[in-house]
Amino acid sequence: MFRVLTNRILHPPTFGIDISDLAIKFSRLVRRGEALLLDYFGETVIPAGIVISGEIVKPAELAAILKNELKPADGRRVRERYCIASLPEEKSFVRLIDLPSIKPEDIPKAMRWEVEGVVPMPFDQIFFDYEPLPPLPGMGEHRDVLLIAFPRNIVESYHRALSDGGLIPLALELESQAISRSLIRGGSVQPSFLLVDIGAARTSFIIFGGGSLIFTKSISVGGRDFESAIAREFGVPPEEARQIKIEAGLNKNYRDGRVLSALLPHLAVITAELEQELVFYRDHPAKLHTSLGQIERVVLCGGDANLIGLPRYLASVIKRPVVLGDPFVNFKLAPGAIPPIPKNQSLKYTTAIGLALRAAGY
Repeated sequence: MFRVLTNRILHPPTFGIDISDLAIKFSRLVRRGEALLLDYFGETVIPAGIVISGEIVKPAELAAILKNELKPADGRRVRERYCIASLPEEKSFVRLIDLPSIKPEDIPKAMRWEVEGVVPMPFDQIFFDYEPLPPLPGMGEHRDVLLIAFPRNIVESYHRALSDGGLIPLALELESQAISRSLIRGGSVQPSFLLVDIGAARTSFIIFGGGSLIFTKSISVGGRDFESAIAREFGVPPEEARQIKIEAGLNKNYRDGRVLSALLPHLAVITAELEQELVFYRDHPAKLHTSLGQIERVVLCGGDANLIGLPRYLASVIKRPVVLGDPFVNFKLAPGAIPPIPKNQSLKYTTAIGLALRAAGY
């Protein structure tokens, strides 16, 4: 089973840590009565080549970074050893399983049989977990169960790197689980959303409906591709290309529209995938734990969701509302209070905040 991913015994103090190809982002929350407060947050750069497409290639170097270089933005050191960490979206296998209406105690046996039939890897080479989803009106006599599986070597490599880095991982979970926890307001019935996480190395698409994560997919297009396209267009080094990306965004008047023209091929890949997910959801609601055939809105997160003009551009293509997410939607802030991280910075911490929410018992 997936016990290394689902240890439910949380030993405070615990923080959330999001490891990607090019950066480690982390945060810790503390409770004050019913309120959640951000204790600290931070980001540490990972040199290229240590983690590639979600696979830890140089574990000793990653462990050294985890042990020595986790420094919050306020200059403190991370003293907590217990953590909740993310696993790479691109290495996951996520499937909504349709079971007959069976007793809860019969689900484990049924899921093992399902796993052997749908996961394209030998059973002894995977870790898996599952979550029975709440029944929805009009869905008939069956039970939907969300299955999440990972190659065993991926799970063990992340667990080992964290441990060698002096940390004690209490749970490992899919990035999209943390993202959904961070961006979707809890405690109320929610419509269906398509969450889009635009990172440096890849973009993930997450369908949330019927009160649960139900579908994920990742493509290898992200902010570094934007920067490479700008660097080629203007013949400038990567750091200058990054600054141009931040300043120009999708402004068609910036430098005679050359930045926008350079970015359009990569944006076309993202919008094509967006449209594909929207059509699939519309045409197959029964397969996606919902009786609804429309996604209400698209919600953006990730560091490159801050690209100037991106929500408006995507909305014009897919003909649907596109908004920037709010990673603090589940925080109780006083009226008029300023969020602890500016919104244009908070989006890149969406996964880390979602992990910290779990660590805080949310």
